[in-house]
Amino acid sequence: MQFFGDDIKLLTDASVIHFGVDSEITVTHVVDNGLTIKNENTAGTSGVGGILTLATGDEDIADGNILGQIKFQAPDEGSGSADQDLVAAGIAARSEGDFSDTSNATELVFNTGLTEDASIGSSGGKMILSSAGLLTIADDLMIKDGGTIGVASTNDAITISSAGIVTFKDDILIKDAGTIGSASD
Repeated sequence: MQFFGDDIKLLTDASVIHFGVDSEITVTHVVDNGLTIKNENTAGTSGVGGILTLATGDEDIADGNILGQIKFQAPDEGSGSADQDLVAAGIAARSEGDFSDTSNATELVFNTGLTEDASIGSSGGKMILSSAGLLTIADDLMIKDGGTIGVASTNDAITISSAGIVTFKDDILIKDAGTIGSASD
């Protein structure tokens, strides 16, 4: 085992760090952009690419605990000393309840900043995807002009034109003796 007590610098562009006996996992410097994590051991159709796992060491996961989080920030922005230094966006995996041997229900929480810190705590979220697949958004939902809304068997069940005209692919069913009227009714 090697121990380091200070910074490590790889002074060559496109430097690569190799992990494993077969050096199958690599982290490569992408010149002037960032890093690439790659699994070189993907022979045939294994379907396994590079995996980055964010794991918590918490031994008692309770409702609202953050399991892992990705934050986006521009801390070196030089136009002042307020909002520009805050976290601008974040994606977090948040527990939907106490974990047990029969439950690990977790939601994905997406946040963006608007003169605020976009870090994700136990409350909030501009968009939340629940463990059951329910998508909740904090504001309006917009689709492109002529865009469609549908289901797996009919992906274009509803179309909304650029003028706001809504077209249904099939009949509209009104339950319990409901009525449909016009704006002049």
